[in-house]
Amino acid sequence: MKKQNTIDFAKSFEELEKITQWFDSEEHLDLDKGLKQFERGLELASLLKEKLSEVENKVVEIKKKFEA
Repeated sequence: MKKQNTIDFAKSFEELEKITQWFDSEEHLDLDKGLKQFERGLELASLLKEKLSEVENKVVEIKKKFEA
């Protein structure tokens, strides 16, 4: 399965924050729900990291273009 190329960074980050808050606020974690939340959190973290890397590469390209 091909990764989604365009993501809404703000919404994805907000969802990741909600997952983190869920873990912080739960006194008695449901193991199955916790596992699903953990998996989704890792998926979001990976997508966000990939997007940040793309943006960083684009910034480097733009800087090189104007330094020449």
